[in-house]
Amino acid sequence: MTGEGRPASIGPMRPAGPLVPRTSWISRIWRGRTFGWLEGGFLAIVLLALVMRFWELGGRIMHYDEAIHLHYSWRLANLEPFIHSPWMHGRFQIELTALVMRVLGDTDFTARLGYALFGAALVGLPYFLKEHIGRGGALFTGVLLALSPSLLYFSRFGRNDIIMAFWATALFVLMWRYMQDGKHRWLFLAAVVLAFMFGTKETAYIVTIIFASMAFFLALPQLVPWVLGRGNLS
Repeated sequence: MTGEGRPASIGPMRPAGPLVPRTSWISRIWRGRTFGWLEGGFLAIVLLALVMRFWELGGRIMHYDEAIHLHYSWRLANLEPFIHSPWMHGRFQIELTALVMRVLGDTDFTARLGYALFGAALVGLPYFLKEHIGRGGALFTGVLLALSPSLLYFSRFGRNDIIMAFWATALFVLMWRYMQDGKHRWLFLAAVVLAFMFGTKETAYIVTIIFASMAFFLALPQLVPWVLGRGNLS
């Protein structure tokens, strides 16, 4: 208050700037994407794949190959000494199954749970090729992967075959995406997939040679002019 009983003068109020709503990381990732019939279709077939792979997952007796891997996973889950040997293939499946057993308990169901999840995840990978093989083609490929008797069997089997199928398919998707738009993130993700693949099974060397050969032949139209000094590499 001033001496005359009037309120003190207050400077002009500045208009507040526009409020920028804070968005979550989920919103930032999903920005620009839609949920249409294709996304709904893939969600349905992945759920169907999960049901098919989880149904009576622990009802079948352990196969010899399963017992070898799962025995050492069980020992590792119980914090017993574990020394890896190459005849057990890569360490990844041992450590993954041991983690599942450590968290959820050691049953026949949990022993095969990780493999079933990889088998269901494999069904969703064609979605990321929808711009190249068509929406219908991507969905039909996912249906074939979900219903394939061989993939269903190995998705319910405690061996690393289905894990390698997932890594190989994921690597193919990442290679294809990189060749189409050239974004470095696909290379970084491919490096991660390769690391897990080599930690899963020694057939990673064969997969790498096959994919490297594919990349070499696809790059020949650029490599030949570059070798002859008639052009530059992109």
